[in-house]
Amino acid sequence: MAQTIPLSVPDDLLNEVRETARLTHLSVQDVFRQSVKIAGPVLRQSARPPRPKRLSVWDALASGRGLKLDIMPAGGKVKKVSL
Repeated sequence: MAQTIPLSVPDDLLNEVRETARLTHLSVQDVFRQSVKIAGPVLRQSARPPRPKRLSVWDALASGRGLKLDIMPAGGKVKKVSL
């Protein structure tokens, strides 16, 4: 089922889309649809991988991932410690 999505487009981008529509003999709507279809996979490929979820202390220990703590002694220097 098709849905209508309200979209605010800057004037310079809209002018570029209109020019593309005129040159390709497509409607402005078709240019937007084709742009999304073409650019969607490229955007997905260039996206960073999702960050891992933060686990609770108990889940981290149970899964074997262990704990990574930043310990700041009185001297003020940070030491990384793994348990």
